[in-house]
Amino acid sequence: MQIRCHLMRSKSPVQGISESNLIDMMMLRSYTLDVSVQVTFHSSALPDVIQAKVAAGIAVHRLPAGLLYASIGQSARWLKYARAWAPIHRRDAISALYQSVYRSTLDSMERDEFHYLALGCGDGVKDASFLELAAPDKWRVKVTLLDVSPYLTLGAAQRLNAWQTQLHVADLESQPDLSVLDLEERRQPRVISCLGMLPTLGHAMLLPYLASVLKPEDRLVISANLSPTASDEDKASIKSQYDNPEARLWYSGALLELGLERNDFALRCAVESLAGIAGAYRIVVQAEILRGLELQVHGETYPMAAGDRLEVFRSERWTPSALRHLFSHQGLEIIQASVSNDCQEGVYVIANRNQSPV
Repeated sequence: MQIRCHLMRSKSPVQGISESNLIDMMMLRSYTLDVSVQVTFHSSALPDVIQAKVAAGIAVHRLPAGLLYASIGQSARWLKYARAWAPIHRRDAISALYQSVYRSTLDSMERDEFHYLALGCGDGVKDASFLELAAPDKWRVKVTLLDVSPYLTLGAAQRLNAWQTQLHVADLESQPDLSVLDLEERRQPRVISCLGMLPTLGHAMLLPYLASVLKPEDRLVISANLSPTASDEDKASIKSQYDNPEARLWYSGALLELGLERNDFALRCAVESLAGIAGAYRIVVQAEILRGLELQVHGETYPMAAGDRLEVFRSERWTPSALRHLFSHQGLEIIQASVSNDCQEGVYVIANRNQSPV
């Protein structure tokens, strides 16, 4: 499904919000442009499909991860949270870490053209940082941006307005077929970036999927949230990154958009071990229902009793050695590993040693 959008400034306030405040809310003030773009919606991002996934999630007491980003309100709340807590926005050393990986990735390319495919592009900050190094006089780059949120995808396109971008809205949790994104008769090598997605989608789902789409000539640039030792002290410190006012506003927004009232639930944040994996755990945020109620989703009614819990968010953490083991288990070979001094952020360049050249 393809939708043609025209990105331009609104000439009137929206529901009482001034134009400048609305743009500030979406963090796009510096990247407004007036140009028609084509956005392709994968079936996983269509309204009926999203509603069905939400309904299925409520039935098993776990909301789909994409619900936290899909609406314009949730996109804005996530951006506010990310600006306050994401390491790349808080520490210059983390930005330098990514820059180092980007430079070495470009230096390793054997051809002067490639396809840059951003899976989970978010606001496009990291993608812009990479592409700024790919000088047009040296590189011919096709750019494809993909995210579950149409608002974040369009925002990333605005940030990357110097590049011709193909825009796709899809839910990575549904494992979309990426072959439709390679339309050239002569196939280009790809740099596939998947930054910030592994912790929330989880290794069990995302790593096999990436291994299935990564070709011999491709390079995967993937980031991970790490834990130095997975000790109790580590867990307590890292938990605070997900249990804070900005994070709670983000989680609550998704629940309010579902139809819950603020006094219907209380958020609980906890740490759980990952069964069978030494040096790994997850942060889990659940909404505890405080009174009996009924949720209406996708034409179905879901009764919930006081004390029921609905998982809203999860994020995995690994020690560097545990993550290396998970990569190896999927046949993913680490070409380069760059880990922050505090061992809480890692960026990896990956090849697939199980794929045979065509």
